[in-house]
Amino acid sequence: MFHRQWREQALSSLGEPFDLLIVGGGITGCGVLLDAAQRGLRVLLVERQDIASGTSSRSSKLIHGGLRYLKQMQFRVTRMACRERDRMLSLNPHLVRPIRFVYPANRGDKTPGWTVDLGLWMYDRLTNRPQKHSHLETGELQSMTPGLRDDDLDRAMAYTDALTDDAQLTLAVAATGFAYGGLVLTRTEVVEATTDFGGRVDGVVLRDLESQKTATVRAGLVINATGHWVDRLRKRFGFSGDMVRPSRGTHIVLPTARLPVTAALTLPSPDDGRPVFVIPHPEGVLAGTTDIYHDGSLTDPRPTRQEVDYLLRTLSTHFPENRIVADDVAGAFAGLRPILDSHTDNPSEASREEAIWEENGLLSVAGGKLTTWRPTAEEVVNEALDYLPEERARRTSPCLTAGTPLVGLAPPDLARRLEVVADVPAVTAAAMARRLRGLAWTAPQLAHASKELEPMEGTDDLCVAELRTHLTFGAVLHLEDLLLRRVRLGLWRPGDVAGLLPAFEPLCREELAWDSQRWQREAESCLAAVEAWSPAGIA
Repeated sequence: MFHRQWREQALSSLGEPFDLLIVGGGITGCGVLLDAAQRGLRVLLVERQDIASGTSSRSSKLIHGGLRYLKQMQFRVTRMACRERDRMLSLNPHLVRPIRFVYPANRGDKTPGWTVDLGLWMYDRLTNRPQKHSHLETGELQSMTPGLRDDDLDRAMAYTDALTDDAQLTLAVAATGFAYGGLVLTRTEVVEATTDFGGRVDGVVLRDLESQKTATVRAGLVINATGHWVDRLRKRFGFSGDMVRPSRGTHIVLPTARLPVTAALTLPSPDDGRPVFVIPHPEGVLAGTTDIYHDGSLTDPRPTRQEVDYLLRTLSTHFPENRIVADDVAGAFAGLRPILDSHTDNPSEASREEAIWEENGLLSVAGGKLTTWRPTAEEVVNEALDYLPEERARRTSPCLTAGTPLVGLAPPDLARRLEVVADVPAVTAAAMARRLRGLAWTAPQLAHASKELEPMEGTDDLCVAELRTHLTFGAVLHLEDLLLRRVRLGLWRPGDVAGLLPAFEPLCREELAWDSQRWQREAESCLAAVEAWSPAGIA
């Protein structure tokens, strides 16, 4: 992953020109970093907050073709996404795993069951994987989705997609780019553009938000991969017009006990027929998402009560006996999709295609999906080469990411191996295999005592040795980076974070050399950030 001096390495290199300077540490920017570094370009990625701190940690966590895009005739997006899903399942099984989905179609649904069946048949044609969609008997359906209403069932269909942890995937892409020689600088703000004598962008002025020092960095091309911030950065550089219209997607988190499903579901909303996903994870159940044009804060989008109620109505309609109510919601969060402005009134009908355009030295990219990060990055770097000096572009390697596994590759039985070889308890071995992947072998070596391999009090499966590993190799600068995007307590159990902070204090102060005042600032800042993921943050 990242070594201890990753940030100092980038800061010490700012005086030398880069081929590409990427602004934005989401999945798209990190993908461009990996692609460009692997081709031999000198590349720097800067991010104002943390890797994956925006939309790339707030998605449905699915690597999927996008079944509903077929209905909207977005065949290119679906075909590309299915291909990339299958590629990631093969190349990166440590990060992406298959998950079985169930689609229960009832009589009178706005989208008839036969239409869904036809769509799934088309979906099957877009993959070479052996798992095709099938029909379920009522008994099979109830065994996987206990409590699901079936009194008016027309048909129940099962199909396979894939699941990931979006923040961990993004960090792995960034770390792989770093391993190939790309440099990364988080908590760094772009103040303004610099230009040459002809007025063309030739670099940026950066402010290190940790030290407040500024530096001028030159680059052959600046890549604007800031997601829903694309237009803000363009305007800061002096370019006018809006290209992106952000759409907000809200999810809610439920304890597994309240919705003990063993398969994911695609449920039509009783309000408008839109598909709502219900996805079981080891830590809880995720339900979402909404799709509403967003006109509020780009920095801190919050779920609204109306959106949460929309999701709860869907669950209540399909699981009436479970009696799921607002008090059952353990967490809620909202993310913003950087959708290209197609002037449609319904964001669900807007294209998920990506767009890339150059404006006098600034190359911007918007649109796309978590699933299609790799081909989007390939397209961006291919385009960028057209704007670099011909001699420099000619000396680059071809794109090789289609066959490049991401860091942390591990065998499927990693948890069992940790138990046998390193004497790690089963519960923490499974958790470390899931969150650290290949880096999990390092955790027992960093443990100061065998007790550090056992679950910490107040947690299900988190141990001190795992935390030491994240703090050592995970590019963690702040407490919220650790709790929201590395171990994800802020996502699955935001209400427990405040009570667990005292247990984290001695470890963070030891590993990150924080004094008591710094710890107090970090704790306050972390709790404020976690609120946006908790029921208290619902607007």
